[in-house]
Amino acid sequence: MLVKIRIGSMSGALARGRIAATALFTSILLVPQAGQGSVPPDYSRLASQAFDEADAPYSRRARRDMIAIPAGSYPMGRGDGPRAERPAHRVRLRGYRIDRTEVTNAAFTEYLNALNLDSQLDFSPGGLRAPASGSAVLDLLREGREGGGLYPIIALDDDQARIGYRAGRFLSVPGHEDHPVTETTWAGARAYCAWRGARLPTEAEWEAAARGEAGLAYPWGASPPDQTRVFISGRTGVTGPVGARPGASPFGVLDMSGSLAEWTSTLQSPYPYDPSDGREAPHAPGERVTRGGDYLYDADAKALTATHRTGFSNAPERGHRHIGFRCAASGPAS
Repeated sequence: MLVKIRIGSMSGALARGRIAATALFTSILLVPQAGQGSVPPDYSRLASQAFDEADAPYSRRARRDMIAIPAGSYPMGRGDGPRAERPAHRVRLRGYRIDRTEVTNAAFTEYLNALNLDSQLDFSPGGLRAPASGSAVLDLLREGREGGGLYPIIALDDDQARIGYRAGRFLSVPGHEDHPVTETTWAGARAYCAWRGARLPTEAEWEAAARGEAGLAYPWGASPPDQTRVFISGRTGVTGPVGARPGASPFGVLDMSGSLAEWTSTLQSPYPYDPSDGREAPHAPGERVTRGGDYLYDADAKALTATHRTGFSNAPERGHRHIGFRCAASGPAS
């Protein structure tokens, strides 16, 4: 599959960057038919521009605002919960950092622009329509029909996407720059974090950051969720700004209940959690755990707990209107 690249009006550096990016397409894009049995593509090799704080102010802020979670023993699961959340047990974690809020549209747009992709056509958010002849570039950005064999970075052909493309640049919908990015696939979320020098959190790290050492039911404590603590709209595509609700975890991490469900690095596997049993294999096929409930589907009190781990519709190769992510990084704050 060949990619047409316009280079006549580009600077030499930009043209070389886009040509270099396309050299990886054949090995990365020609993956097996997407589905629960497909190996997730490694899009972390696509970025032709390394992360540069000067060119990525939103991602720079997210990286600098990461919250340090100390090493220790943390409770996981609950003895009185659904089968998927049992048994209650403890996990020992090394110190790490995690994003204070979910990754935003503006931050993810910075990553897409670092890929130096040339779609050769402008499109509004959710308006990407690929030509009948197909395009390797556009196949990175669209999921097509269900079971169509595509595993994109982000599904910009979905009406719920809030990122478009104009005059050679990806752009967020005005007014949605600080809303959490939706429609990223699991591999796309992982690639963004890698570009930023981070990774997706394991579900154990996610839960520890949400519950603390005391093992709270909700990030803020035992009180049931309400609109003062979590963002729940109940309307498809209607998200809110990140960090707008004060329902912080014991460490000060926000939006860990409501807003969007969040990708973790972990394969769906029963408890107790054991990182050495294959559930953290980065290239293994299968569904990945999402956490935190969401603004639309998992929006009742039971699904908004810090232990809920059976999120609605979380196929890793698809974009989802209700799933976003945040990044984590090993070690203490830098």
